[in-house]
Amino acid sequence: MMKAGEALSATVEEYLESIYNMSVEGELVIGARLAEKFGVSAPTVTEMLKRLVKSGYIEMDSKRHITLTEAGYEAAEAVLRRHRLTERFLVDMLGMQWHQVHEEACRLEHFISGAVESRVIASLDLPQTCPHGNPIPGIVPNARTYLKDNHALRLSSVSEGQQVTVLCISEVVEDEEALILYLHQKGITPRMHVTVLSQEHVEPDVDPTARGEQFLLQVDGRQVAISKASAAKIWVVAN
Repeated sequence: MMKAGEALSATVEEYLESIYNMSVEGELVIGARLAEKFGVSAPTVTEMLKRLVKSGYIEMDSKRHITLTEAGYEAAEAVLRRHRLTERFLVDMLGMQWHQVHEEACRLEHFISGAVESRVIASLDLPQTCPHGNPIPGIVPNARTYLKDNHALRLSSVSEGQQVTVLCISEVVEDEEALILYLHQKGITPRMHVTVLSQEHVEPDVDPTARGEQFLLQVDGRQVAISKASAAKIWVVAN
């Protein structure tokens, strides 16, 4: 049995990351969501959740809703810190593009030592967020309440005519790399000012890349159409 504080396997770290991200974004965490996220069977998820409960990383109530314990939060934040620092390093130091680094960071995050982590932090002068705008635990005051502290809301809930600024891109998606590439192609990045023009079907003559998208935005002087599902994965703050 795992014990809190021991070195964790990559699979355990990925489960804790996903539970953490769902929790901080205010989403219900249940086994079915995790099975969908990882593309595995329900019994596989159930077995892992039992291990995490026994090890003191999560708790489950009578409805099978999952919450992290303090040990679970700390373990998740440790791996997320390495992940987001790695993304920052790949962009700022190696010159990779923001939409190219998520999968690379997923591969590297499990092998970064504390010494390397400290050197990256020092070299990048205490970076606050990853290239996708998400907070780096241990550097921002409280990564768990980052969205609430910034009064963030989902772009899908913004009214027509309202201008907002992109804060970060959700990490609660089945294919994060695909979402980031989609937004990159649309020219939507963190810190960009966006105005919601319409929430109806967008014709291709307005945006040639539109394929039944429902959100028409003004982005850097251009009209850009995105899907409502994608708009729900973009966290913004009011200007």
